[in-house]
Amino acid sequence: MEKEEDIELRKVELRRRKALSAIFNTLLSYVLVCGSAFLTSNSLKNFLLFLAFIFLVNSVVKFLFVQSYRIFALIYLLGFLLLAIYSFKVEFPTLMLYYLLIALAHMLYFKKTKKKMFSILSSLSFVFSVVDALLNLLGLHFASFLLLLTHQFLLAYAFSNAWYIDAFYFIPRRKEYIDENILLNREINLPFELKQPARLFKTFGEIYSSPFVDTEETVYIVSADATFYKYAFDGTLVWGIELGSESFSGPFADKNGNLYIVDSGGEVRKYTINGERLWSSKIGKTLTFSAALFDDKVYVMTFDGKLYEVDSNGKKVVLIDLSEPVEITPIVTEDGIYVVTYEGKLYRFSGDGKKIWKFNVGSVMSAPVTNGKGSVYVCGCDGYLYSLNSENGSINWVFKTKEMIKLSPTLDDMGNLYVGSGKEVFCINSKGELTWKVKLDCEISVSPTVLSDGHIYVGCKGGDYFAWRNDGRVKWYWKMMTGVYAKPVMSKSGRLYVACTDGNVYLFE
Repeated sequence: MEKEEDIELRKVELRRRKALSAIFNTLLSYVLVCGSAFLTSNSLKNFLLFLAFIFLVNSVVKFLFVQSYRIFALIYLLGFLLLAIYSFKVEFPTLMLYYLLIALAHMLYFKKTKKKMFSILSSLSFVFSVVDALLNLLGLHFASFLLLLTHQFLLAYAFSNAWYIDAFYFIPRRKEYIDENILLNREINLPFELKQPARLFKTFGEIYSSPFVDTEETVYIVSADATFYKYAFDGTLVWGIELGSESFSGPFADKNGNLYIVDSGGEVRKYTINGERLWSSKIGKTLTFSAALFDDKVYVMTFDGKLYEVDSNGKKVVLIDLSEPVEITPIVTEDGIYVVTYEGKLYRFSGDGKKIWKFNVGSVMSAPVTNGKGSVYVCGCDGYLYSLNSENGSINWVFKTKEMIKLSPTLDDMGNLYVGSGKEVFCINSKGELTWKVKLDCEISVSPTVLSDGHIYVGCKGGDYFAWRNDGRVKWYWKMMTGVYAKPVMSKSGRLYVACTDGNVYLFE
Protein backbone atom coordinates (compact mmCIF):
# COMPACT_ATOMS: atom_id res chain seq x y z
CA MET A 1 0.00 0.00 0.00
CA GLU A 2 1.26 3.44 -0.89
CA LYS A 3 2.22 5.99 1.70
CA GLU A 4 -0.16 8.93 2.08
CA GLU A 5 2.70 11.29 1.18
CA ASP A 6 3.32 9.32 -2.05
CA ILE A 7 -0.35 9.52 -2.99
CA GLU A 8 -0.31 13.29 -2.52
CA LEU A 9 2.81 13.59 -4.65
CA ARG A 10 1.18 11.56 -7.40
CA LYS A 11 -1.78 13.95 -7.27
CA VAL A 12 0.63 16.85 -7.76
CA GLU A 13 2.13 15.11 -10.80
CA LEU A 14 -1.35 14.42 -12.14
CA ARG A 15 -2.30 18.09 -11.85
CA ARG A 16 0.91 19.01 -13.65
CA ARG A 17 0.18 16.60 -16.49
CA LYS A 18 -3.34 17.96 -16.81
CA ALA A 19 -1.92 21.48 -17.08
CA LEU A 20 0.55 20.39 -19.77
CA SER A 21 -2.24 18.60 -21.64
CA ALA A 22 -4.30 21.78 -21.57
CA ILE A 23 -1.38 23.73 -23.03
CA PHE A 24 -0.87 21.11 -25.73
CA ASN A 25 -4.57 21.21 -26.66
CA THR A 26 -4.44 25.00 -26.81
CA LEU A 27 -1.43 24.85 -29.15
CA LEU A 28 -3.17 22.31 -31.37
CA SER A 29 -6.26 24.51 -31.56
CA TYR A 30 -4.01 27.47 -32.34
CA VAL A 31 -2.49 25.63 -35.31
CA LEU A 32 -5.87 24.49 -36.65
CA VAL A 33 -7.42 27.96 -36.40
CA CYS A 34 -4.38 29.56 -38.03
CA GLY A 35 -4.58 27.04 -40.87
CA SER A 36 -8.24 27.86 -41.38
CA ALA A 37 -7.44 31.57 -41.33
CA PHE A 38 -4.84 31.17 -44.09
CA LEU A 39 -7.27 29.14 -46.22
CA THR A 40 -10.18 31.55 -45.89
CA SER A 41 -7.88 34.61 -46.11
CA ASN A 42 -10.58 36.91 -44.75
CA SER A 43 -10.82 35.69 -41.15
CA LEU A 44 -7.22 36.29 -40.07
CA LYS A 45 -7.97 39.73 -38.67
CA ASN A 46 -10.97 38.46 -36.69
CA PHE A 47 -8.95 35.54 -35.38
CA LEU A 48 -6.18 37.84 -34.08
CA LEU A 49 -8.74 40.12 -32.46
CA PHE A 50 -10.48 37.19 -30.78
CA LEU A 51 -7.18 35.77 -29.56
CA ALA A 52 -6.07 39.14 -28.17
CA PHE A 53 -9.42 39.51 -26.42
CA ILE A 54 -9.02 36.15 -24.65
CA PHE A 55 -5.51 37.08 -23.51
CA LEU A 56 -6.77 40.48 -22.38
CA VAL A 57 -9.51 39.02 -20.17
CA ASN A 58 -7.07 36.48 -18.73
CA SER A 59 -4.52 39.17 -17.86
CA VAL A 60 -7.18 41.40 -16.25
CA VAL A 61 -8.20 38.53 -13.97
CA LYS A 62 -4.57 38.00 -13.01
CA PHE A 63 -4.11 41.69 -12.38
CA LEU A 64 -7.03 41.69 -9.94
CA PHE A 65 -5.85 38.66 -7.94
CA VAL A 66 -2.08 38.94 -7.97
CA GLN A 67 -0.82 40.78 -4.89
CA SER A 68 2.96 40.89 -4.54
CA TYR A 69 3.72 40.64 -8.26
CA ARG A 70 1.19 42.94 -9.93
CA ILE A 71 3.95 44.49 -12.03
CA PHE A 72 4.19 41.24 -14.02
CA ALA A 73 0.46 41.13 -14.67
CA LEU A 74 0.51 44.80 -15.71
CA ILE A 75 3.25 44.15 -18.25
CA TYR A 76 1.34 41.23 -19.77
CA LEU A 77 -1.84 43.30 -19.79
CA LEU A 78 -0.09 46.01 -21.82
CA GLY A 79 1.36 43.35 -24.10
CA PHE A 80 -2.03 41.86 -24.88
CA LEU A 81 -3.44 45.34 -25.51
CA LEU A 82 -0.70 45.77 -28.09
CA LEU A 83 -1.75 42.50 -29.73
CA ALA A 84 -5.31 43.81 -29.93
CA ILE A 85 -4.05 47.01 -31.57
CA TYR A 86 -2.01 44.94 -34.02
CA SER A 87 -5.12 43.01 -35.08
CA PHE A 88 -6.56 46.29 -36.43
CA LYS A 89 -3.41 46.78 -38.55
CA VAL A 90 -2.73 50.20 -37.11
CA GLU A 91 0.43 51.78 -38.52
CA PHE A 92 2.42 51.60 -35.30
CA PRO A 93 5.36 49.42 -34.17
CA THR A 94 3.07 47.40 -31.92
CA LEU A 95 4.81 44.04 -32.19
CA MET A 96 8.22 45.53 -31.52
CA LEU A 97 6.88 47.11 -28.32
CA TYR A 98 5.19 43.82 -27.42
CA TYR A 99 8.46 41.91 -27.70
CA LEU A 100 10.26 44.52 -25.62
CA LEU A 101 7.60 44.33 -22.90
CA ILE A 102 7.86 40.52 -22.77
CA ALA A 103 11.65 40.84 -22.58
CA LEU A 104 11.25 43.20 -19.62
CA ALA A 105 8.88 40.80 -17.84
CA HIS A 106 11.33 37.92 -18.26
CA MET A 107 14.21 40.06 -17.02
CA LEU A 108 12.22 40.72 -13.85
CA TYR A 109 11.39 37.01 -13.55
CA PHE A 110 15.08 36.17 -13.83
CA LYS A 111 15.97 38.72 -11.17
CA LYS A 112 13.43 37.16 -8.78
CA THR A 113 14.11 33.47 -9.49
CA LYS A 114 17.64 33.24 -10.96
CA LYS A 115 16.29 30.70 -13.47
CA LYS A 116 18.19 30.54 -16.75
CA MET A 117 15.03 29.98 -18.75
CA PHE A 118 13.84 33.54 -18.10
CA SER A 119 17.22 34.97 -19.08
CA ILE A 120 17.06 33.05 -22.37
CA LEU A 121 13.47 34.12 -23.04
CA SER A 122 14.35 37.73 -22.32
CA SER A 123 17.20 37.68 -24.84
CA LEU A 124 15.03 35.85 -27.34
CA SER A 125 12.22 38.42 -27.10
CA PHE A 126 14.70 41.26 -27.57
CA VAL A 127 16.07 39.59 -30.74
CA PHE A 128 12.51 39.18 -32.03
CA SER A 129 11.89 42.91 -31.55
CA VAL A 130 14.94 43.75 -33.70
CA VAL A 131 13.95 41.25 -36.41
CA ASP A 132 10.37 42.58 -36.45
CA ALA A 133 11.63 46.13 -36.93
CA LEU A 134 13.73 44.99 -39.92
CA LEU A 135 10.80 43.10 -41.47
CA ASN A 136 8.58 46.16 -41.21
CA LEU A 137 11.24 48.33 -42.86
CA LEU A 138 11.36 45.84 -45.73
CA GLY A 139 7.56 45.75 -45.95
CA LEU A 140 7.36 42.02 -45.16
CA HIS A 141 4.22 42.19 -43.03
CA PHE A 142 3.22 38.57 -43.59
CA ALA A 143 6.66 37.46 -42.37
CA SER A 144 6.15 39.68 -39.33
CA PHE A 145 2.95 37.78 -38.54
CA LEU A 146 4.75 34.43 -38.87
CA LEU A 147 7.44 35.77 -36.55
CA LEU A 148 4.74 36.52 -33.95
CA LEU A 149 3.36 33.00 -34.22
CA THR A 150 6.87 31.59 -33.78
CA HIS A 151 7.43 33.73 -30.71
CA GLN A 152 4.14 32.64 -29.12
CA PHE A 153 4.87 28.97 -29.80
CA LEU A 154 8.33 29.27 -28.23
CA LEU A 155 6.87 30.91 -25.12
CA ALA A 156 4.22 28.22 -24.77
CA TYR A 157 6.79 25.47 -25.32
CA ALA A 158 9.13 26.95 -22.69
CA PHE A 159 6.43 27.19 -20.03
CA SER A 160 4.92 23.79 -20.86
CA ASN A 161 8.32 22.18 -20.27
CA ALA A 162 8.90 23.96 -16.97
CA TRP A 163 8.36 22.22 -13.65
CA TYR A 164 5.83 24.83 -12.62
CA ILE A 165 2.78 26.47 -14.18
CA ASP A 166 1.93 29.21 -11.67
CA ALA A 167 4.39 31.86 -12.78
CA PHE A 168 2.32 34.69 -11.28
CA TYR A 169 2.56 33.75 -7.60
CA PHE A 170 -1.14 33.60 -6.83
CA ILE A 171 -1.95 34.32 -3.20
CA PRO A 172 -5.48 33.05 -2.44
CA ARG A 173 -7.57 34.90 0.04
CA ARG A 174 -7.63 33.19 3.43
CA LYS A 175 -10.13 33.08 6.29
CA GLU A 176 -9.17 33.66 9.88
CA TYR A 177 -10.24 30.73 12.07
CA ILE A 178 -10.78 32.49 15.38
CA ASP A 179 -14.40 31.57 16.13
CA GLU A 180 -14.41 30.25 19.72
CA ASN A 181 -17.39 27.96 19.05
CA ILE A 182 -15.46 26.23 16.26
CA LEU A 183 -12.44 25.84 18.50
CA LEU A 184 -14.57 24.41 21.30
CA ASN A 185 -15.96 21.80 18.91
CA ARG A 186 -12.39 20.69 18.26
CA GLU A 187 -12.09 19.66 21.91
CA ILE A 188 -8.96 21.75 22.45
CA ASN A 189 -8.27 24.10 25.31
CA LEU A 190 -9.04 27.80 25.44
CA PRO A 191 -7.57 30.32 25.60
CA PHE A 192 -4.43 30.03 23.50
CA GLU A 193 -2.42 32.32 21.29
CA LEU A 194 -3.24 32.92 17.62
CA LYS A 195 0.30 33.17 16.31
CA GLN A 196 0.59 34.73 12.87
CA PRO A 197 3.77 33.88 10.92
CA ALA A 198 5.74 36.00 8.51
CA ARG A 199 6.06 34.71 4.96
CA LEU A 200 9.81 34.41 4.54
CA PHE A 201 9.90 33.49 0.84
CA LYS A 202 8.04 31.58 -1.88
CA THR A 203 9.31 29.04 -4.40
CA PHE A 204 7.72 28.17 -7.74
CA GLY A 205 6.62 24.70 -6.62
CA GLU A 206 4.99 22.91 -3.73
CA ILE A 207 7.25 21.92 -0.82
CA TYR A 208 7.12 18.46 0.77
CA SER A 209 10.50 18.21 2.51
CA SER A 210 12.00 20.09 5.44
CA PRO A 211 14.55 22.87 4.91
CA PHE A 212 18.03 22.90 6.38
CA VAL A 213 18.84 26.01 8.44
CA ASP A 214 22.47 26.74 9.37
CA THR A 215 23.85 28.75 12.28
CA GLU A 216 23.59 32.00 10.29
CA GLU A 217 19.85 31.45 9.71
CA THR A 218 20.49 30.69 6.03
CA VAL A 219 17.78 28.43 4.62
CA TYR A 220 18.43 25.65 2.08
CA ILE A 221 15.39 23.95 0.56
CA VAL A 222 14.22 21.93 -2.45
CA SER A 223 10.89 22.47 -4.16
CA ALA A 224 8.67 20.47 -6.52
CA ASP A 225 9.80 22.85 -9.29
CA ALA A 226 13.00 20.74 -9.37
CA THR A 227 15.15 23.53 -7.92
CA PHE A 228 17.54 23.65 -4.96
CA TYR A 229 17.35 27.08 -3.30
CA LYS A 230 19.44 29.06 -0.85
CA TYR A 231 17.83 32.00 0.93
CA ALA A 232 19.37 34.49 3.33
CA PHE A 233 17.91 34.98 6.83
CA ASP A 234 15.72 37.83 5.57
CA GLY A 235 14.23 35.77 2.72
CA THR A 236 16.46 37.13 -0.07
CA LEU A 237 17.26 34.57 -2.76
CA VAL A 238 21.01 33.87 -2.85
CA TRP A 239 21.02 31.22 -5.57
CA GLY A 240 18.89 28.54 -7.19
CA ILE A 241 20.18 25.36 -8.81
CA GLU A 242 17.96 23.54 -11.32
CA LEU A 243 18.16 19.81 -10.60
CA GLY A 244 16.43 18.48 -13.71
CA SER A 245 13.96 16.32 -11.77
CA GLU A 246 11.97 16.60 -8.56
CA SER A 247 13.56 16.04 -5.18
CA PHE A 248 11.42 15.19 -2.19
CA SER A 249 14.33 14.45 0.12
CA GLY A 250 16.58 16.80 2.00
CA PRO A 251 18.69 18.74 1.76
CA PHE A 252 20.96 17.05 4.30
CA ALA A 253 24.08 18.61 5.80
CA ASP A 254 27.16 16.72 7.00
CA LYS A 255 29.44 17.72 9.87
CA ASN A 256 31.52 19.88 7.51
CA GLY A 257 28.52 21.87 6.32
CA ASN A 258 28.34 20.30 2.85
CA LEU A 259 24.88 19.58 1.49
CA TYR A 260 23.42 16.46 -0.12
CA ILE A 261 20.48 16.33 -2.52
CA VAL A 262 18.78 13.14 -3.72
CA ASP A 263 16.34 13.41 -6.63
CA SER A 264 13.64 10.95 -7.61
CA GLY A 265 15.43 10.25 -10.89
CA GLY A 266 18.13 8.31 -9.05
CA GLU A 267 20.99 10.77 -8.56
CA VAL A 268 22.82 11.82 -5.39
CA ARG A 269 24.64 15.18 -5.47
CA LYS A 270 26.96 16.89 -3.01
CA TYR A 271 27.21 20.70 -2.87
CA THR A 272 29.11 23.29 -0.91
CA ILE A 273 27.20 26.04 0.89
CA ASN A 274 28.04 28.30 -2.08
CA GLY A 275 26.16 26.04 -4.50
CA GLU A 276 29.26 24.47 -6.06
CA ARG A 277 28.67 20.84 -6.98
CA LEU A 278 31.45 18.63 -5.63
CA TRP A 279 30.30 15.36 -7.18
CA SER A 280 27.31 13.48 -8.51
CA SER A 281 26.61 9.76 -8.10
CA LYS A 282 24.05 8.16 -10.39
CA ILE A 283 22.10 5.27 -8.89
CA GLY A 284 20.22 4.85 -12.15
CA LYS A 285 16.95 3.60 -10.69
CA THR A 286 13.77 5.11 -9.32
CA LEU A 287 14.23 5.90 -5.66
CA THR A 288 11.85 6.07 -2.73
CA PHE A 289 10.77 9.63 -1.96
CA SER A 290 13.28 10.21 0.82
CA ALA A 291 16.78 9.26 1.94
CA ALA A 292 18.82 9.05 5.14
CA LEU A 293 22.13 10.64 6.16
CA PHE A 294 24.21 8.95 8.84
CA ASP A 295 27.89 9.38 9.66
CA ASP A 296 28.38 11.50 6.50
CA LYS A 297 27.02 8.71 4.31
CA VAL A 298 23.82 8.88 2.28
CA TYR A 299 21.51 5.87 2.21
CA VAL A 300 18.99 5.66 -0.62
CA MET A 301 16.48 2.91 -1.27
CA THR A 302 15.22 1.87 -4.69
CA PHE A 303 11.73 0.53 -5.26
CA ASP A 304 13.12 -2.91 -6.13
CA GLY A 305 14.57 -3.32 -2.62
CA LYS A 306 18.21 -2.30 -3.02
CA LEU A 307 19.77 -0.07 -0.37
CA TYR A 308 22.71 1.98 -1.67
CA GLU A 309 25.35 3.48 0.58
CA VAL A 310 27.06 6.53 -0.90
CA ASP A 311 30.12 7.76 0.99
CA SER A 312 31.41 11.35 1.29
CA ASN A 313 33.45 10.94 -1.93
CA GLY A 314 30.51 9.76 -4.06
CA LYS A 315 31.48 6.09 -4.11
CA LYS A 316 28.39 3.87 -4.00
CA VAL A 317 27.86 0.25 -3.00
CA VAL A 318 24.78 -1.94 -2.72
CA LEU A 319 24.58 -2.62 1.01
CA ILE A 320 21.32 -4.59 1.07
CA ASP A 321 19.40 -6.40 -1.68
CA LEU A 322 16.00 -7.63 -0.48
CA SER A 323 14.55 -8.34 -3.92
CA GLU A 324 11.23 -7.10 -2.51
CA PRO A 325 9.35 -3.89 -3.32
CA VAL A 326 10.11 -1.06 -0.87
CA GLU A 327 8.36 2.34 -0.77
CA ILE A 328 9.32 3.59 2.70
CA THR A 329 12.48 5.44 3.71
CA PRO A 330 15.05 3.29 5.57
CA ILE A 331 16.09 4.23 9.11
CA VAL A 332 19.84 4.23 9.77
CA THR A 333 21.05 4.44 13.39
CA GLU A 334 24.01 3.40 15.50
CA ASP A 335 22.40 0.06 16.33
CA GLY A 336 21.62 -0.85 12.73
CA ILE A 337 19.46 -0.29 9.67
CA TYR A 338 15.68 -0.74 9.65
CA VAL A 339 13.80 -1.38 6.39
CA VAL A 340 10.05 -1.85 5.87
CA THR A 341 8.94 -3.60 2.68
CA TYR A 342 5.80 -3.06 0.61
CA GLU A 343 4.23 -6.14 2.23
CA GLY A 344 4.86 -4.85 5.76
CA LYS A 345 7.93 -6.83 6.76
CA LEU A 346 10.19 -4.93 9.15
CA TYR A 347 13.87 -5.95 8.90
CA ARG A 348 16.76 -5.03 11.11
CA PHE A 349 20.21 -5.21 9.53
CA SER A 350 23.63 -4.57 10.97
CA GLY A 351 25.65 -1.59 9.75
CA ASP A 352 27.39 -3.79 7.17
CA GLY A 353 24.09 -5.11 5.76
CA LYS A 354 23.71 -8.45 7.58
CA LYS A 355 20.18 -9.48 8.48
CA ILE A 356 19.50 -9.71 12.26
CA TRP A 357 15.72 -10.26 12.49
CA LYS A 358 12.37 -9.80 10.72
CA PHE A 359 8.95 -8.82 12.11
CA ASN A 360 5.73 -8.97 10.07
CA VAL A 361 3.73 -5.81 10.80
CA GLY A 362 1.18 -6.12 8.02
CA SER A 363 0.25 -3.13 5.90
CA VAL A 364 2.51 -0.15 6.72
CA MET A 365 2.64 3.42 5.41
CA SER A 366 5.32 4.97 7.62
CA ALA A 367 8.91 4.45 8.69
CA PRO A 368 9.78 3.07 12.14
CA VAL A 369 11.63 5.02 14.83
CA THR A 370 14.07 3.86 17.49
CA ASN A 371 14.91 5.34 20.89
CA GLY A 372 18.52 4.10 20.81
CA LYS A 373 17.92 2.35 24.14
CA GLY A 374 16.76 -1.05 22.98
CA SER A 375 13.31 -0.31 21.56
CA VAL A 376 12.00 0.30 18.04
CA TYR A 377 8.48 1.53 17.28
CA VAL A 378 6.45 0.89 14.14
CA CYS A 379 2.85 1.74 13.22
CA GLY A 380 0.49 -0.40 11.15
CA CYS A 381 -2.41 0.58 8.94
CA ASP A 382 -4.62 -1.51 11.23
CA GLY A 383 -4.23 1.18 13.90
CA TYR A 384 -1.69 -0.65 16.06
CA LEU A 385 1.49 0.87 17.43
CA TYR A 386 4.10 -1.80 18.18
CA SER A 387 7.01 -1.47 20.60
CA LEU A 388 9.65 -4.05 19.69
CA ASN A 389 12.85 -5.22 21.31
CA SER A 390 15.57 -4.02 18.94
CA GLU A 391 17.81 -6.95 19.86
CA ASN A 392 15.53 -9.78 18.72
CA GLY A 393 12.34 -8.19 17.30
CA SER A 394 10.06 -9.47 20.05
CA ILE A 395 7.00 -7.43 21.11
CA ASN A 396 7.28 -5.27 24.23
CA TRP A 397 3.75 -3.87 24.10
CA VAL A 398 1.00 -2.87 21.66
CA PHE A 399 -1.24 0.21 21.63
CA LYS A 400 -4.44 0.39 19.53
CA THR A 401 -6.00 3.48 17.96
CA LYS A 402 -9.40 3.72 16.25
CA GLU A 403 -8.16 4.60 12.76
CA MET A 404 -5.28 3.87 10.41
CA ILE A 405 -1.85 5.20 11.36
CA LYS A 406 -0.23 6.59 8.22
CA LEU A 407 2.55 8.62 9.86
CA SER A 408 5.65 7.76 11.85
CA PRO A 409 5.54 8.21 15.64
CA THR A 410 7.80 10.77 17.34
CA LEU A 411 9.77 10.44 20.58
CA ASP A 412 10.64 13.11 23.13
CA ASP A 413 13.48 13.11 25.67
CA MET A 414 11.24 11.54 28.32
CA GLY A 415 10.46 8.50 26.18
CA ASN A 416 6.91 9.60 25.36
CA LEU A 417 5.57 8.78 21.89
CA TYR A 418 3.35 11.14 19.90
CA VAL A 419 1.20 9.50 17.24
CA GLY A 420 -1.13 11.06 14.70
CA SER A 421 -3.99 8.79 13.65
CA GLY A 422 -6.73 10.23 11.45
CA LYS A 423 -7.89 13.37 13.26
CA GLU A 424 -6.47 12.42 16.66
CA VAL A 425 -3.12 12.99 18.37
CA PHE A 426 -2.05 10.50 21.05
CA CYS A 427 0.62 10.83 23.72
CA ILE A 428 1.77 7.38 24.91
CA ASN A 429 4.35 6.82 27.63
CA SER A 430 7.28 4.40 27.46
CA LYS A 431 5.12 1.62 28.98
CA GLY A 432 2.49 1.83 26.26
CA GLU A 433 -0.06 3.69 28.38
CA LEU A 434 -2.16 6.59 27.10
CA THR A 435 -1.19 9.91 28.72
CA TRP A 436 -3.52 12.15 26.74
CA LYS A 437 -5.21 12.52 23.37
CA VAL A 438 -6.70 15.40 21.41
CA LYS A 439 -9.29 15.21 18.63
CA LEU A 440 -9.20 17.71 15.74
CA ASP A 441 -11.62 18.28 12.88
CA CYS A 442 -9.09 17.77 10.09
CA GLU A 443 -6.77 14.91 9.21
CA ILE A 444 -3.16 15.15 10.37
CA SER A 445 -0.77 15.27 7.41
CA VAL A 446 2.70 15.24 8.98
CA SER A 447 4.15 13.33 11.92
CA PRO A 448 4.01 15.23 15.23
CA THR A 449 7.41 16.86 15.70
CA VAL A 450 9.16 17.55 19.00
CA LEU A 451 11.72 20.35 18.78
CA SER A 452 14.34 21.83 21.08
CA ASP A 453 11.84 24.07 22.88
CA GLY A 454 9.98 20.96 24.10
CA HIS A 455 6.76 21.71 22.22
CA ILE A 456 4.98 19.32 19.86
CA TYR A 457 4.16 20.68 16.40
CA VAL A 458 1.35 19.21 14.28
CA GLY A 459 0.21 20.13 10.77
CA CYS A 460 -3.03 19.13 9.04
CA LYS A 461 -4.22 18.63 5.47
CA GLY A 462 -6.57 21.58 5.76
CA GLY A 463 -3.76 23.92 6.85
CA ASP A 464 -4.41 23.91 10.60
CA TYR A 465 -1.10 24.22 12.46
CA PHE A 466 -0.65 23.68 16.20
CA ALA A 467 2.04 24.00 18.83
CA TRP A 468 1.25 21.78 21.84
CA ARG A 469 2.70 21.71 25.32
CA ASN A 470 3.72 18.29 26.60
CA ASP A 471 0.62 18.18 28.83
CA GLY A 472 -1.70 18.16 25.80
CA ARG A 473 -2.69 21.82 25.94
CA VAL A 474 -2.39 23.99 22.83
CA LYS A 475 0.15 26.80 23.17
CA TRP A 476 -0.64 28.50 19.85
CA TYR A 477 -2.48 27.93 16.61
CA TRP A 478 -2.59 29.27 13.07
CA LYS A 479 -4.40 28.42 9.83
CA MET A 480 -2.21 28.01 6.74
CA MET A 481 -3.65 28.46 3.25
CA THR A 482 -2.88 24.86 2.20
CA GLY A 483 -1.76 21.60 3.78
CA VAL A 484 1.57 21.04 5.53
CA TYR A 485 3.48 17.83 4.74
CA ALA A 486 7.02 18.76 5.82
CA LYS A 487 8.32 18.64 9.37
CA PRO A 488 9.19 22.05 10.87
CA VAL A 489 12.74 23.11 11.66
CA MET A 490 13.88 25.26 14.57
CA SER A 491 17.10 27.25 14.43
CA LYS A 492 19.46 27.67 17.36
CA SER A 493 17.99 31.12 17.99
CA GLY A 494 14.50 29.61 18.40
CA ARG A 495 13.01 30.69 15.05
CA LEU A 496 10.56 28.14 13.65
CA TYR A 497 10.53 27.46 9.89
CA VAL A 498 7.47 25.76 8.38
CA ALA A 499 7.38 24.76 4.69
CA CYS A 500 3.95 24.57 3.08
CA THR A 501 2.48 23.07 -0.10
CA ASP A 502 1.63 26.56 -1.36
CA GLY A 503 5.36 26.97 -2.02
CA ASN A 504 5.92 29.29 0.93
CA VAL A 505 8.23 28.97 3.88
CA TYR A 506 6.74 30.65 6.94
CA LEU A 507 8.61 31.98 9.92
CA PHE A 508 7.26 31.92 13.47
CA GLU A 509 9.28 34.12 15.79
